[in-house]
Amino acid sequence: MNQFSSFPVSRSFLSPSGRAMACLSWRNRLACAALPSLMLASGTVAFASTASVESTAKPPKTKAVVAAEKAHRPLASGGLETVMVTANRRTQDIQKVAATVTAISAATIARQHMDSAADIAAFAPNALGYNFDGRLRPRYYIRGVGNGNVANNAVGAVAIYADDVYLNSLSFQGFPLFDQAQVAILNGPQGTLWGKNATAGAIQFTSKRPEFRKEGHAQVDFGDYGQKRGELVINTPITAHTLTTRLSVRQENSDGWAKNAYTNKDVGNFGDFAARFQTLWRPSDRLEFLLNTHVRDMQSSNVPYYSAPATSVNTPLQTGSRDWTNSNVNGRQALVSEGVSLHTTWHPGHGLTFTSITAFENAQRRQSGDGDYTALEYSRAYDKLHPTQVSQEFRLASDQHQRIAWIAGAYYFHENLDDHYATVTLPPGAPTTPAIIGQPAFASTQYSQTTDSFAVFGNTTIHVVPWFQIAGGVRWTHDHLHLDLDSVQGTAPVSFAGNATNWWNAQNVLSSVVGIDSYHGGKSWSNVSFDVEPQFLVGKDQMLYVRIADGYRSGLFNTQITPNPVNRGGTPLQTAQPVNPETLFSYEAGYKGSWFDKHLSLSADGFYSTYDNIQTSWTATDPATKSTIISLTNAASGRSLGGEFAFQARPLDDLTVSGNVGVLRTEFTDFTAPTGATSLKGNEFARAPHQTANISVDWNFHTGIGNGSVGTHWNYTGHYFYLVSNEKASALQQSAVWLGDVHASFRPGNSRWELSGIVTNITGNRYLVQVLPYSATSQTFTYQYSNPRMFLLSARVDFF
Repeated sequence: MNQFSSFPVSRSFLSPSGRAMACLSWRNRLACAALPSLMLASGTVAFASTASVESTAKPPKTKAVVAAEKAHRPLASGGLETVMVTANRRTQDIQKVAATVTAISAATIARQHMDSAADIAAFAPNALGYNFDGRLRPRYYIRGVGNGNVANNAVGAVAIYADDVYLNSLSFQGFPLFDQAQVAILNGPQGTLWGKNATAGAIQFTSKRPEFRKEGHAQVDFGDYGQKRGELVINTPITAHTLTTRLSVRQENSDGWAKNAYTNKDVGNFGDFAARFQTLWRPSDRLEFLLNTHVRDMQSSNVPYYSAPATSVNTPLQTGSRDWTNSNVNGRQALVSEGVSLHTTWHPGHGLTFTSITAFENAQRRQSGDGDYTALEYSRAYDKLHPTQVSQEFRLASDQHQRIAWIAGAYYFHENLDDHYATVTLPPGAPTTPAIIGQPAFASTQYSQTTDSFAVFGNTTIHVVPWFQIAGGVRWTHDHLHLDLDSVQGTAPVSFAGNATNWWNAQNVLSSVVGIDSYHGGKSWSNVSFDVEPQFLVGKDQMLYVRIADGYRSGLFNTQITPNPVNRGGTPLQTAQPVNPETLFSYEAGYKGSWFDKHLSLSADGFYSTYDNIQTSWTATDPATKSTIISLTNAASGRSLGGEFAFQARPLDDLTVSGNVGVLRTEFTDFTAPTGATSLKGNEFARAPHQTANISVDWNFHTGIGNGSVGTHWNYTGHYFYLVSNEKASALQQSAVWLGDVHASFRPGNSRWELSGIVTNITGNRYLVQVLPYSATSQTFTYQYSNPRMFLLSARVDFF
């Protein structure tokens, strides 16, 4: 299926003892995707058959199903659709939610041909998302708060949920988008209702559920740079109104857009396979089980990285051709993941709803390649990551239409994360800067981190009078992390056994290797978070609200060990140590309303947040060795303020115009750098643009030979800094950029066929998404471009 071979994957990873299923052979992928669901569904059927639950011949639909089917309800008058979201763990009109929420519909995802999860952020105000190292490690920021830590054990400030399951590791978060029902972006801290607390917000991805009717489609896409995609969806009822299944499969390949001048090989080529198999069993109108099994296999070369020569950290970045890189090593990446979740929904009566979500996720990721991204043999890098998580959530909710409505629940999360990373300069070595650093060298760190998190929560909404209600919630969280870490370094210029194919294994180093850092211990933290939301209804379709909320991000360990390249075997420049949790307290006031018989919807808000113990990456150059030190640390405090405005209008029945604007200002109010005693007070947060904006125009047209649509979407991201350190370095700033696309589709007559196409980055804007800190060793900056202008043509056929 892919145009290159896979990385080897250990037997323990694929065995039952490894708690994962084997789906590496493309011939077995569909069977592997379906088999666990069928097995678990059989067990679920057997369990439910023993319960005293009566099943009618044609039971009515549950409230959850009815709400899901009405997630985007068109109005008979030709007004805007009523968009339903579950931001508060209940199905609500988005215009009735007392928070800033952006919903991206299935139609928008399909029309925009969105590829990966990180593409979603471009549609929300004050949100930023990008793929670091391709789709292996996405980064998300909301209102200037995000995850700048590059370590594999980092905890995101933006919580990512796929079908109500919290995904902790970055390896789970860059999944391809296919057969999605909706994506919702929730701005501001999330704590009292969702699986894990988050200081920035949450992004909720919801797949299309199995339905009790035959449905399906096939789609093929072709584009420049060797883009080839295929998607297959088959929804098959097994028994009327009781048991149904849905299979969704996607395969994508691309040649990449750059070529390595040193090796004359393509860079950025990849193959990405994903499948999801769901089984919905509804034995009665009060009980349903939804089983979701999913797999993914991605194999690729490393994404294109470019290097620019420099003499210091303040050298202006001189970018070159986007079409050519120049590295003596072509890197490789591989990611294999699988997971299963069981959603149980039970309505015991009296308006109560009991929900249970049990989930398991497992992945293995490997990367190897150049460490300096130049044509010289300065360094190479290797990383092997294996995260496994298990989670369980229970919720009991009352009827939301009662005068006093409430939700109570408990949540448990467990993760095992094993990581092995290494750097080396292979014989015969190379000259370095400064000359006192001898070559070749070797360093390796292996660690295992275990996380246990437990929380209990409650939320109540009181409808005081018809025009006023107040909601509030509280959550207690306890986190315990345990780290076992060992780091080693070669004490002299190293030599390797054989040809050093597996140089990252210390046993292959023939010269002396000694331990330089060791950490074996645990750390616990507890937190109580809350939110309060008064809401005022001004007329039938207008609402004013106030939201006071705080968020919490768990503490963790800094696992980025920096060896001393001069005093080899001595104390490293950066050691393992715990990093405290961060908290954010937010005040928000807003308005939501509909006008002109729901042909225009508006929302606006203003917010002010105080931010303490900020978890941030600190980058510095060691004055003695000129080595770059990247570590996770706590900044004492900061603040952010701004506002968001969004609108959607349907001036004509077939014309929709929508857009939003975000304004943001951030600063550290107290931050002394961990090295050099440098005060960063007054500096802005990393990746916190002053303005963001989106505008979309879509027109549906009707002709005698068929129906179609045309549209365009434009996104603006203002200036921002890449790092909290070196804020004035010209190379570490991103200029403001506009990105636009145009798209069109056409369906002849009443046929099942549809043709569509899109051109992204239509102006061919060449902009950066990442600049790595200045390396004094190779005297370079390393940077990464976004996608160039690309086009895609699609053909789709509906089966039923």
